Amino acid sequence: MKKTLQKIFAIIAKTLTVLLTMLSLVLFVISFARPDLIKSAIGWIWELITTLGNWNYLIAFASACIESLPIIGTAVPGMNIMILVGGFWGKMHIILTILCASLGAMLGNYLGYWIWKWYGHEIIEKYGDYIWLGRTEQKILSKQIEKNGFWYITLGKFHNFTRAFVPFIAGASGMKEQKFWIYNTIGSIIWAISINLLGIFFIDRYEMILDNLGKITLVILGLVFAYFYFFKRDSLKTYMRDKQMEIEDKIKQK
Repeated sequence: MKKTLQKIFAIIAKTLTVLLTMLSLVLFVISFARPDLIKSAIGWIWELITTLGNWNYLIAFASACIESLPIIGTAVPGMNIMILVGGFWGKMHIILTILCASLGAMLGNYLGYWIWKWYGHEIIEKYGDYIWLGRTEQKILSKQIEKNGFWYITLGKFHNFTRAFVPFIAGASGMKEQKFWIYNTIGSIIWAISINLLGIFFIDRYEMILDNLGKITLVILGLVFAYFYFFKRDSLKTYMRDKQMEIEDKIKQK
């Protein structure tokens, strides 16, 4: 029964990964080919958010909480939801929206820390390959938390992978609960403020952004490439080597 459940979990994880990847690619292509459709969708979302009224506070809290949970957080587009809610609703009610988002992010990360503190190693061994968290990734995250704990937990909230798994690594690595809670609180508040302000900026300029999406994408890709080439080239080579060794070891064990 236990092995059957593990296989079912693996299939679900793989299926979600493929579907979400395909959905992201489709939306990206549509943004290039038919920006007018995205503009219409954003207009519809604005009407929906306006209709929901105070329920947006609950949406802000829930999306921030769920996207901060391990595994689930990598699949839920909580940051995208927060940008839209923050842009449309938070512009008029920014204090309460930031407060709800901050509390949601705090709770989600704390639940992740507590759960993975007790069950993290077991879950990684069984399901790590299906959630992009193998032995190599765990080693990198653990090293970064040990070296730059405050900054990694705080700034890690701005990436869906680190936001979902850093609390787990912190818990599994034995970081003291009080220290994690302080880092988590500061990071959650900074994240909530930044995302709401980003949402306001995006909503005020989304038509211009969509019209120039190709140029913006090229600039971002250029900056990312330059960063990795000039600053992270050796680290990337080390990661690829270690990951290859991890894969070879797993093949030998089968």
